[in-house]
Amino acid sequence: MESVLVIGATGHIGAAAVQAAQQSNCRVIALVRNATSAEKLFRHLGTQEGVVTVEADVMSETGVQSVVDRVEAGELPAFQHVYSCVGGLFGAGTLLDLSMDEVREYMRVNFEPNMIAYKATIPYLLKQKDPRASWTMCTGASGDQGLRPGPGMTQGALFSMAVAAAYETAGTNVRFNEVYLDGLVQVDVEAEKSGVLKSSEFAKSYRTILARDDIRGCRVFVQGKEDLQTIRYRSKTG
Repeated sequence: MESVLVIGATGHIGAAAVQAAQQSNCRVIALVRNATSAEKLFRHLGTQEGVVTVEADVMSETGVQSVVDRVEAGELPAFQHVYSCVGGLFGAGTLLDLSMDEVREYMRVNFEPNMIAYKATIPYLLKQKDPRASWTMCTGASGDQGLRPGPGMTQGALFSMAVAAAYETAGTNVRFNEVYLDGLVQVDVEAEKSGVLKSSEFAKSYRTILARDDIRGCRVFVQGKEDLQTIRYRSKTG
């Protein structure tokens, strides 16, 4: 059985990634902050089946690496796939409103953990040489819209990271892809009240990526429910 390491598993996007992995008959290694976060995830999923939760500080430079070290030591299951969706700091204000401390905090919360996760897990996947390996990251359309410059700038940084990662993993055993989300996703019980995209619906995007070895080095677009019926993607490497 293949395993997916989900970094940021207890958020709305993370719950969708866990659901996609479960639906793809994969084991899930879900990184959580603490036992309370794990309980929240299981409550959203409605089951604990096939999910191993591991407490880790994904904001720390050593948090994800410590999990990889435990995998290599045989304490945790090996993984073949990674889904990273850490972030969630989403405030308003203009460029002139932002202090440099706020800019740094946006980068610290929304960008750095994904970069840290990449640096910790890609060497492991390359070393395993599994031809099915994949690394997927979720980004947001605020990076193109300019309406909320604080979080938007962090998404711009993630866009650039995704281009570099697509080039760097080309020709390796690891399929890198970016899921570009334009809109809000919430866990099902909350989405039913607000009318936004359900995590169980958004899960289809990652389920498709896991199933399609031909989707490599791409931006996968989710800009409406129609994109979950017929997947749209474009190469990031030209």
